[in-house]
Amino acid sequence: MENKKDWSYDKKIHYILRLQENGLSRKEITDKMGYTRVDTLDRFMKKYGYEKFDGKFILTMGDKCRQFNLNSVISNGYDQSSVSENQIFNNYEIQDKLLNIVKSYDKIMHVVNNFESMEDNCHIDVIEVKTGLQIDFDKSEAIKTTIRVDKAIWNDFSDLCKDKYAHLNKHDLISKSFLEFIDKYK
Repeated sequence: MENKKDWSYDKKIHYILRLQENGLSRKEITDKMGYTRVDTLDRFMKKYGYEKFDGKFILTMGDKCRQFNLNSVISNGYDQSSVSENQIFNNYEIQDKLLNIVKSYDKIMHVVNNFESMEDNCHIDVIEVKTGLQIDFDKSEAIKTTIRVDKAIWNDFSDLCKDKYAHLNKHDLISKSFLEFIDKYK
């Protein structure tokens, strides 16, 4: 069995992160690395710029992070100035996405610059979004009256009010219907 204590820091970090991605706890990683205590593992990772968040090691960018450690996370060919200085997560999927953004930077900036230079009067199709029935008329005093209505239509209207518009008053719905009829056929 290979002695992990003789490994380079890069190889150790890569191995620890791989174990972490496989779901091992910090205690289990400590045992696999041959450390006697979990805080020894924590100190080692902290020395190379890793912090614990929710029990996971995450590389943080900042003054305490060593620059050479960046190459263990970002593939060669990208310098530190092309990477965000907030945080680089240990999730390899996120790292791949960040690398793709960096690789496509020129294309992204071209799209952004073209969008900013577009004129406001260019034709854009607008999709109308219906927000539901709105009762938006100036209400006055409600009166009580008797009207004759077709029985089937009244039953359909009552069912619709009960199923979809129980939060509205029938007299408001009827008033709105009359108002729309007046506006349309005036």
